Amino acid sequence: MRATRNIWLIARTILLEALRRRELYAIVLVSVLLLAGLRFVTFFDIEGLSKFYREIALKTMNLATALVAILLAARQLPREFKNRTLYPLLAKPVTRLEFLLGKYVGVLLATGFCYAMFLVIFVVACVSLKAPVNYGLFAQGICLQAVSISVVSAMTFLLSLLLNIDAAITLATLLFMSSQVLMTLMSYLWDVVGSVQRALIIGLHYLIPQLTLFDVSAKITHNIWAPLPLKSMMTLSAYGLVYSFIFLSLAYVLFRKRPI
Repeated sequence: MRATRNIWLIARTILLEALRRRELYAIVLVSVLLLAGLRFVTFFDIEGLSKFYREIALKTMNLATALVAILLAARQLPREFKNRTLYPLLAKPVTRLEFLLGKYVGVLLATGFCYAMFLVIFVVACVSLKAPVNYGLFAQGICLQAVSISVVSAMTFLLSLLLNIDAAITLATLLFMSSQVLMTLMSYLWDVVGSVQRALIIGLHYLIPQLTLFDVSAKITHNIWAPLPLKSMMTLSAYGLVYSFIFLSLAYVLFRKRPI
């Protein structure tokens, strides 16, 4: 009970701090402007272009949310060490694990708040424009994005303990972006490379989480696919949660070894 309370208090502090940051609302404003363009596209009654725009809007929302998670997660632990605000907290009955989990949960809550604002804007735009959306698949897409953000946040926490803030943000962003194209690239290269290169491809496949698996933007937009089977959802969720657990566990090991 005490551990849960400590984690929640730390997470709540991170959420409140994030809500005061202007960058969060700047991103939302950009999203509003992006989705507002959908009405202009629909005005000309170009359905194919309208679908393409909705897909781009969803992908942009997912990208913006991932960047928010990276920026928030990369700054948490290095800032605590730099400002020496970590020490009085750990002097109280707060363990390092509780502190790390509180920071992690706080980043997830703040990122979730940002994503929720994007989703409200997107749904309002779709309803006002009478754009068809498969809400069953849409709900699954939200759940999968939550899993994706948990992976990105945990990975960034780990990188922030290995590198400085700028390097952690840069590398986390590069890994996120590369994961979006790595699976496609691997499928193209598999038949034209040798055994050594294939072994390297397999290694990269397991080292870098394939976050594109969690993106169902195209399926949501074109409205011709049924919701994913329960088994597929469970498999994808387990895949993401395993990566989150591994990254966060490694981050905890490094955090424990840091002298206080």
